[in-house]
Amino acid sequence: MVLVPPLAATMAIVTATPASPLAQPRHVIGGHMLSCLVCFTVLALGWHGPWAAVVACGIACGLVLVLKAAHPPAMATAVMIMLAAPPATRFVPLLAAGAVLLVMVQMVSARLQREVYPTSWW
Repeated sequence: MVLVPPLAATMAIVTATPASPLAQPRHVIGGHMLSCLVCFTVLALGWHGPWAAVVACGIACGLVLVLKAAHPPAMATAVMIMLAAPPATRFVPLLAAGAVLLVMVQMVSARLQREVYPTSWW
């Protein structure tokens, strides 16, 4: 079984502050997936352990900031990937599905409450 605890933090941000830039789909989905991409690339290069996690998280943080997809829980996803080294074939689809599902649930919730979410896609 693969758990993704950072998605719980994402859920809190998306539901508690849906108008926040950090809660928008680009940040939620993009942040997690970019961090995931960086970390699995670092793992594929053969780097493992705590120092590799520091390097990967630094690269991931810089990348999401440059691409304007910053999402703090995505950095926790990066640490988790680097320290646990889950199989990419199982983890990537699970993470993508979880991030997309969180966005979709918030979209439905906002519509039911006659609120606007997302406030921006890109």
